[in-house]
Amino acid sequence: METGQRQGGASVTALVVAPAWAGARADTFLFHELPSISRTRIRQKVLMGEARLNGHRFSTSTRLRPEDRITVSWRSAPTGEAGPDFPILLEDPQLLVVDKPAGAATHPSGALQSGTVVQFARRHVADRIRAELERGDASFYPSVVNRLDRFTSGIVVLALDRGTHRALQVMAGRREIHREYLALVEGTIRRHGGEIDLPLGFSTDSAVRLKMAVRADGRPSLTRYDVLEHVGDHTLVRVLPVSGRQHQIRVHFAAIGHPVAGDLLYKDERRFLAAQEERRRAEPGTRQARHALHAERVSFRHPATGVEIDVRSAPPRDFLEMVRAARDGGRAPPAASGP
Repeated sequence: METGQRQGGASVTALVVAPAWAGARADTFLFHELPSISRTRIRQKVLMGEARLNGHRFSTSTRLRPEDRITVSWRSAPTGEAGPDFPILLEDPQLLVVDKPAGAATHPSGALQSGTVVQFARRHVADRIRAELERGDASFYPSVVNRLDRFTSGIVVLALDRGTHRALQVMAGRREIHREYLALVEGTIRRHGGEIDLPLGFSTDSAVRLKMAVRADGRPSLTRYDVLEHVGDHTLVRVLPVSGRQHQIRVHFAAIGHPVAGDLLYKDERRFLAAQEERRRAEPGTRQARHALHAERVSFRHPATGVEIDVRSAPPRDFLEMVRAARDGGRAPPAASGP
C-alpha cells in the first residue's frame, strides 16, 4: 500500500493487486487491505466513486486481476492505522488471544474507527499477512471468534486463518468452547446459583438498534451462574453462558430483576441515551464508564493440535473499583454509555 497527497491536501491510498488476489471481489480485497476502515465506509467509497479501479469507477463485486491498481481518496487522512496495543494472553501459528479493556471496540464501526481489537491483531501480524500473500495464500487473516461488547472487558479469541476460524465456529455451534464471566449485578440473589432459560431476539420497541429483549419467538438462550459473594446491595456472580447470543448475560440478568451494574441500556434506556449524548460531547481521551462484566476464562481444544487451551484474564482495576464501590456502603457504580 502507498499513501500520497493530491491537490487540495486530500489523502490518496494506492493499492496494487498481488497475484494471490486474482479473481477476488474488490470489496473483499479492500476489507483486507484497509483493516482500520469499517466495511460500510469502504462500500460507500466505492458507491460514491471515491475509490477507482485503474482510474475508473467499479462495483464492490468486480473481480480483480493481478497488477490492478485501486486508489481511494480521503477528504482527510484516514484514521485508525495506529492504535493501542492490547496484552496478548496466547499466540501460536493459528491463534491470537488478547485481553480487551472496557471501552475498546472489537470491530471498527460507526464513529469507532480506531483502537479496536481487530485493528490491533491485523497490525500485529501484518508482516505475516504480506508474506503469505506473496506466497499466493490469502487465507491468513485474523478473524474474531468471540466478540465482546464495547464496555465488557476480558478475553477475545482470534483465529489467524480461515480454516481455524471455520473450525472454531463449528466448535462454538457444538458448545465445545467453555466461557466464564464475572459480573457484578444489582440486588441480592438469595440462591447459591441457578440458570436463566429465556429466548432472546431483537427488541421491537427500542430506539437502540442493537438492543435485545426476551421474546417468545426468540432464539433459545441459556445462562448458568454461581453466586460468589454478596457485596453491599449487589451480588458478584460467575456466569457460564451456554448459548452465545448478543448481549445475552446483560439481558438475562436484567430480565430476572438483577441488571449488570452500570448497564443503563438494560435498566433505563432514557438515561442510557442521555449518557450516550454526554459521551459524544466529551473531550477526546475522557475516561468512559463501564458496566461490571468481565470475560475471565475461555477453554477449548486446539483445532490444529488437539491440546486443551485454557486462558484466563484477571479482573482489571476498573472492574475491581466497581466492586469496591458497591462494598463501601452500597454506592451505585457509574454507568456505561455504550451498547
